[in-house]
Amino acid sequence: MGLLTNPSISQKAKYCKALIRHNALICFSFYLLGVGYFGLLPDPNFNSGTYFSENALLPGLVYSEIKAETVSLAKTYAAELDRERENHRTGMPYAWLLAKMRKIGLETHTHNFTLNYPLGGGKVFKGKNVYGILRAPRIASTEAFVISVPYRPPETVHMDVAAGVPLILAFADFARKQKYWAKDIIFLITEQEQLGMQAWLEAYHGSEDNRVLNAGSLGGRAGAIQAAINLEVQSFDVDHINLKVEGLNGQLPNLDLHNLAQKLSQKNGIPAAYRLSATNQKKPNSYSEKLQNLLSMVLSQSSGVPNGNHGLFHRYGIEALTLECVKRNGNSRNSAGVGALLKIVEGISRSLNNLLERFHQSYFFYLLVTHDRFVSIGDYMPSLALMAGALLIKSFIHYLGLYYSDDADQSQASLENEEDDEPTETSKHSYAPVGIVLLLAHAIGALTTVLPFNTALNNYLHESNLSTQFSLFAIMACISVLILILPGFITLDVLNAEILQIVVLLELGTALLTVGMLNFSLGWLLSVAIVPVILLLQPLKRGLFKGLSRMLCILIHPLVVVYLVLFCVTCSLFPELALKDQLKKAITGTMDGITYSVVDSMIYGNWLFDLVALVFVPSWTMLWCLMFVAKQPSIEERSPKEQYRKEVAEVLPEPKKDK
Repeated sequence: MGLLTNPSISQKAKYCKALIRHNALICFSFYLLGVGYFGLLPDPNFNSGTYFSENALLPGLVYSEIKAETVSLAKTYAAELDRERENHRTGMPYAWLLAKMRKIGLETHTHNFTLNYPLGGGKVFKGKNVYGILRAPRIASTEAFVISVPYRPPETVHMDVAAGVPLILAFADFARKQKYWAKDIIFLITEQEQLGMQAWLEAYHGSEDNRVLNAGSLGGRAGAIQAAINLEVQSFDVDHINLKVEGLNGQLPNLDLHNLAQKLSQKNGIPAAYRLSATNQKKPNSYSEKLQNLLSMVLSQSSGVPNGNHGLFHRYGIEALTLECVKRNGNSRNSAGVGALLKIVEGISRSLNNLLERFHQSYFFYLLVTHDRFVSIGDYMPSLALMAGALLIKSFIHYLGLYYSDDADQSQASLENEEDDEPTETSKHSYAPVGIVLLLAHAIGALTTVLPFNTALNNYLHESNLSTQFSLFAIMACISVLILILPGFITLDVLNAEILQIVVLLELGTALLTVGMLNFSLGWLLSVAIVPVILLLQPLKRGLFKGLSRMLCILIHPLVVVYLVLFCVTCSLFPELALKDQLKKAITGTMDGITYSVVDSMIYGNWLFDLVALVFVPSWTMLWCLMFVAKQPSIEERSPKEQYRKEVAEVLPEPKKDK
């Protein structure tokens, strides 16, 4: 009887009912706070200035020993390479590269690799890399760093970056004459862009788990790779340098490495920053410019696709970035020659050579506001936590609603009498539909992950003369149709729907926080797009609310989201096209996007496709099943409250009450 005289029970019920009544306001307030907090990050009070955490990197900033003869040698190599490229329009001049590296005195090797394209009916692509190793004269081959250049033949559709080849050859000739190297230097020239780099890294580290890419074997190895610098030099007449940092699955290099490249570039008279453009090379001063720079990094990092060969090093614990040296146009006043580029490479190499341990002191999770200001993980994570927390709070309020909702109280006149009564009936309610929906939803997610990688299915679709893009899109469309008709085979009542909604909210909130810890940009964008829609869903309402909820649920289907994003991109890039053509182009882009995500998952290990298939497809399936709840019984048709609360207690533990 002590519980009946304790006033805290009724007071707790009062507060819980207030939370239930105002749950929409509370959850949307958390969401808006998260978005607003992110908008404050460009302000100097919410970000920090860059600095060196590792003092061992500083010697490379002191002075340079590059002489005029090294600059002249680079120009000579450039002229010779131009003549060789005329005879090798579609491939790499292997013989010339090997001859030059051997003449310099490097330990020279070639590396052959083969790609067994899994979606092309047995197509095979081959390539070859060339690399030379400068052995450290002061120590055994225990550590090394890489200087790489992607080779693009004259027939390529990409920007020509052949100027990087004579640059690293000239630096290799300079480095061979120095005696202070304590680490091996690997000069790597890759073919087939990132495919060649991925094959070389797998062969260097002995990875054998990639059945699609046959990495082959290497003729020679150096020490454990500590860092890597990738050069994309468009011309010796440089206007500015873009520092590319985004890697595979959103990984970033240590901030000290970015600061080193930026400081050395500025010291040698070349403006360098993240996303620096030829039209705007000034430091962003206004709030809008800083916010735009921050959002550009978020959009680029969220895809998980590396924007340079450096991005494939991160999965092996190697810090790397790309220096994109943009050639000067006719209107630009900036002009820096090959001498400045050689000094930058020399300074970075000497700093890396001076490292006594791996990068570990500075930040690995950050967002760049300007070239000298950044936002650390401790400053930007509250934004994601507030938005994803709105889903977790909503799930808790739904849990409270099972006990303290007004509908549950209408079946009994007095709460005190309810505690004294001893239930005599056993619960006959079945919770099997909830388990069935959970099982089927995640089984469909697993099916979505497996089918695009099934060799037999891919060969059958290829033999049917269907394109790869259309085949994968058809698989996704068939799975979507299966999900759409799934509610017709499952009946959910109100109690089952409440429990299933709690599970969905918990799963989505936890998934967004987990993704944000690995790739903040992806987790943040998903939260911005998904959270408000889920908060607006009213699966248990009737009439107009039910129809609106179903429409909103369709809008957050993964395929629909991809199509809408690509449609907006198409409208911005091709405003001259008619609306009908833009819609068609967006469909083609959706097919290509699915294909690229599947191929990236197979070859490089990009987990964006797997994440959507295993987490968000099952979550959307459960949300769609919630849109078709059985008709809610009237108060007279319901069981007594004792039975109702006993049914709830079998699934969820009852909140503790004060004694």
